[in-house]
Amino acid sequence: MSTPADALSCAAVLFDLDGVLVESGSTVERSWRAWAVDHGLDADAVVAACHGRPSAETIAAVAPHLDAAGEAAALELLQAADTSELVACPGAAEILAALPSTRRAVVTSGTRPLATARLTSVGLPVPAVLIA
Repeated sequence: MSTPADALSCAAVLFDLDGVLVESGSTVERSWRAWAVDHGLDADAVVAACHGRPSAETIAAVAPHLDAAGEAAALELLQAADTSELVACPGAAEILAALPSTRRAVVTSGTRPLATARLTSVGLPVPAVLIA
């Protein structure tokens, strides 16, 4: 059987969460700015460093004097509760519905509770495979 040259053939699809399935930019930046202000840090520098990396890694980089793991856990609990401006990215629901549930996964630098909160808040399914 032949497939068109532009057809995609794969066993599964891995999706990033933020900016791919869920538009969370305003929520992410709001929480990091508030965290930076609370700790007397330059909010712009913190926001510039936070995207696409685990919270503890960001905290260790911008505030090595703090307990990165503890700060990250507290920050991600606040982020998981802040769902007011989250929306599904255009086409996210459609692409997930088009794939068998056993053939899709979400991969994110955030935690499992944060990813689950973001997906459920915008009405997207939480996949059986979620790498956080």
